Amino acid sequence: MQTFPRGLTILSLLTVVLWGVAEARPFLVPLSIAALLAFLISPVVAVLRRLRVPEWLAIGVGALMLVLPLLGLGYLMFAQTQALARDFPGIVVSVKGMLDRFGVARHFNVDNLVARAVSSAGEGVQLLLSGLGAVLNAGSQAALILLFSILMLASRIQLRTSAERILARNESIRAAAMLDAMTHLVSRFLFARFAIVLIIGGADFIVLAAFGVNYAPLLAAFLGVMTSVPMIGFVISVIPPIAVALAMHKSLAALVGMFGALIAMSAIEGNVLTPKFVGKQINLNALSAFVGLFAGGLLWGLWGMLLASPILGILRIVFMASPRLQPWGELLADRTADDGLVTRLRARRPRPPRPTTSPRPPQSPRAGHA
Repeated sequence: MQTFPRGLTILSLLTVVLWGVAEARPFLVPLSIAALLAFLISPVVAVLRRLRVPEWLAIGVGALMLVLPLLGLGYLMFAQTQALARDFPGIVVSVKGMLDRFGVARHFNVDNLVARAVSSAGEGVQLLLSGLGAVLNAGSQAALILLFSILMLASRIQLRTSAERILARNESIRAAAMLDAMTHLVSRFLFARFAIVLIIGGADFIVLAAFGVNYAPLLAAFLGVMTSVPMIGFVISVIPPIAVALAMHKSLAALVGMFGALIAMSAIEGNVLTPKFVGKQINLNALSAFVGLFAGGLLWGLWGMLLASPILGILRIVFMASPRLQPWGELLADRTADDGLVTRLRARRPRPPRPTTSPRPPQSPRAGHA
């Protein structure tokens, strides 16, 4: 009887898993975001617990410290988006005039594109802002994610104990060390990424405000958040500021200066901040990061692109813990020497006992001797 090829079996299983992950997007994406928020709140809860604060109060204070700044930022972004929606048709018409001035309209049917953009995009933005159903849906999703985060925090000890017992079945893995490495990676990644978003967003706000660009808070926040999307984030996020500057009839020198300053901020983020604060924790090479970014976008959209790096970092730790999967972990890693990670994750096998020589039995006296 001919056996099924092993490689084809693995490929079939991988296809089924990826299909299941894509189909479970409405459940897995909120759960993943809730897990990341729980990691952000957990240090606050730990500090309050050391101060003898009750469990429920510590979790509530941590959740409020996360929600209140987000609500304030959300209100500011909502007001800025409303103003941008009102001015969107005028911005499109102004950009069209600039294209006519440079002779681009002769090669493309710009009038048809502008008419479609003004009608469809304007109506879509207004529908998004004024539609009660969309607002309620977004609010319910945010409430569900926050509830997931609180429940994860409340059950963190039980989750940790159960995970250690499950991983302890594999005698070659140190379960506690693996969970500590995963927790350390996610926590450091989140705090480093959050700090980079604040630094770049603040610097871009100063740049846009210095050049007198409207909607500077909204555009700077978009530029800061898109730093979480490697390689293509800046290309996507720099288009709206340029379009707004064109609509405001900024001079060519102002456009070049603003664009150069934004490129400088992006270069500092990509070559200094991210490699120093994020790269050490994730330890992914450029190819695996780009493949993960592309796969995450296909499976989960924008959220998949944002979650691709921490998920690949966790997979790298899991692969490095297993002797059979270690080559896959080295394939993802940027540095082959992983700072003793393999030594920390793998349990030491007990040495086999040395063979002991059994004592010789006493010899019987020879015959003929008294």
